Amino acid sequence: MKPAEPGTPAERGALVERSGAPGRDVVAVEEPLEIRVDGESVVVTMRSPGAERDLALGYLYAEGLIEETADVENVIVDGAPRPDAVLPPGADPTVPGSIVDVRLSASGRRAASRRVETRKRERAFRVTSACGVCGKPSLEDLWVRLPAIRPLGLDPDHERLLVQRLPAAMQEGQPLFSDTGGVHAAALFEVAGGQPRLLWLREDIGRHNAADKVIGRALRAKRLPLDGTILAVSGRLGFEIVQKAAVAGIPVIAAVGAPSSLALDIAHLAGIRVYAFVAADRSNFYPEAAIEARRLDGSD
Repeated sequence: MKPAEPGTPAERGALVERSGAPGRDVVAVEEPLEIRVDGESVVVTMRSPGAERDLALGYLYAEGLIEETADVENVIVDGAPRPDAVLPPGADPTVPGSIVDVRLSASGRRAASRRVETRKRERAFRVTSACGVCGKPSLEDLWVRLPAIRPLGLDPDHERLLVQRLPAAMQEGQPLFSDTGGVHAAALFEVAGGQPRLLWLREDIGRHNAADKVIGRALRAKRLPLDGTILAVSGRLGFEIVQKAAVAGIPVIAAVGAPSSLALDIAHLAGIRVYAFVAADRSNFYPEAAIEARRLDGSD
């Protein structure tokens, strides 16, 4: 895979007034990215420029359209063309944003076709065997496939203290946040010998995009499934982050912000351990039994 990624900066200066005095600020760039597969549009997402191929590969992996690098023949990254039919002399022929076209290999196209048909059959069965959108069958349909997730196997106290070190370990790799204060980060840590080692960290204006970028990078490195790792995220923990982690086989998630109920439901079904409100001196761990107990007694 040999993409030619455009070098669009992820931040830019802006004029600002501070208490009536003129000055300059630094803001995060937000631009559209269209992801295509063999020339066909799949999705358009708003994202921070950078790591376009990783974002596209991570997204397609989470959606079940690819499973390994052998499924991909080439990744083409280019600027989005202007819709104008006639351009004035010297005008830039592109508009802000990029297009990533992931070209599948012959084996990748065959595998994708089989996966699509399998998903159609599974959905048809669940519609007839489950009640609408409620219950476990419908939750299971939120992700494409789920590998057997292997736990880290750490002592609970050791795991908790290790998790609480991750936000500080992420800070040095967040220059865009330091400049703008307006982006999220996702980082993959490998735990070997009981100690965390940073594999990859990516920033993006969309928290789900940051997760796609690190998982896409892991795919290119042939590091999937991500046994023995922790995914640390800088914001709140929604279901889409947990879904992506589950498909990638990540056993532990650490979030600086709050989790949603659906994020916890999916994590428990997948066998992922969740920590939230993580800081150097605190963290909340969410065991499945405690969630179910609160539901049974009707308390908040």
